[in-house]
Amino acid sequence: MPFSYAEVIADLNYGLLYLYAFSSLAVYGIIIAGWVSNSKYPFLGAIRSTAQMISYEVSIGLIFVIIAFCSHSLNLTDIVYEQELNGWFV
Repeated sequence: MPFSYAEVIADLNYGLLYLYAFSSLAVYGIIIAGWVSNSKYPFLGAIRSTAQMISYEVSIGLIFVIIAFCSHSLNLTDIVYEQELNGWFV
């Protein structure tokens, strides 16, 4: 996770994909919480919440694709370096 081009905790080649994968793990927690309650209404609420989170993840995934195209890399350090040179990808 880079803070600047000189300060990096871990320099991963596919850091953007790891970030997307870890942000998607919350869906499993919500589904399991609704299923463990052993009642149909909390389970239906968990399914509804999961569907909403997945629809938000699609738009976040498209934003990640745009960032990868603008920086020509999936490496978070390279993305930070490109944003230092050219400004934010807005």
